[in-house]
Amino acid sequence: MFKASVAMLLLAGGLVCSQVVQAAEPLTLERTMKTMGFAFKQASEAANPAAALPHLEKLHRLTHDAKRAPMPTDKADVFQEGLDKVLAELTLAKQAAVADDAVKLQQHLAAVEQLKKRYHKERRFSFWQLIFGKV
Repeated sequence: MFKASVAMLLLAGGLVCSQVVQAAEPLTLERTMKTMGFAFKQASEAANPAAALPHLEKLHRLTHDAKRAPMPTDKADVFQEGLDKVLAELTLAKQAAVADDAVKLQQHLAAVEQLKKRYHKERRFSFWQLIFGKV
């Protein structure tokens, strides 16, 4: 009985330590964006606006996290601008979800998707940058 208790205590302690280590990991733009993509997919595929609301709130929170993440200095202004536009659309999407307006919700999510495509192009390097380095 004592051995089982000690084993459970060690296991619980290990889980708590792993959660603390995960929480201490530095904020990165790439990791945050991947999590945002998953939350966006869940919001888009939700059965109804009410079911999309928790995913929209998570997406809103993650977008704020992305704004605080380290960014390439040469593109920080452009990325911040894009994230501000995403936040504005997410606010409208949340309002549509609260109002149970599925059509408006999908319109705002489509606008977020377009912003994602537009600003993801900004992080790509041009052919000339690859050849000659930073321009």
